Amino acid sequence: MTVDFNRLKHFSMTYVFMDDDCMDAGGRAMQEQLPTKEIACEYEQTEQNPVVAPGGNSVSFTLRNIDQSEDKDLYSVVLVKEGDDEFYIKSDYFEDADEPYPLDVEISDDDVKFILEGEDEDMYLYGFFE
Repeated sequence: MTVDFNRLKHFSMTYVFMDDDCMDAGGRAMQEQLPTKEIACEYEQTEQNPVVAPGGNSVSFTLRNIDQSEDKDLYSVVLVKEGDDEFYIKSDYFEDADEPYPLDVEISDDDVKFILEGEDEDMYLYGFFE
């Protein structure tokens, strides 16, 4: 199944951090204890609709933190599709806004889950169908 950006109407993002007590010095999960994840922050799309580029190979939208007391900034996001299963994210949320970060993708009947895995945190970006 391929992702059609024209069918995705709303986006949200969740950042989760791995519990340091379950990680070794190299950032790997210790075998005797399963790592736990803690939601660090959640973002939702602003009222502006996502904009799909001509050709349908990218979609742009803006996210804001659900907890406005924590972070009032707005973040521009661009998802780029370079193949049926090759996706990248660019965002001014990251230190280098022009750097394309590769994403893993999981597709269900209701949404698409884009996953960016870091050393001690994961980002889950959900795109919801109409």
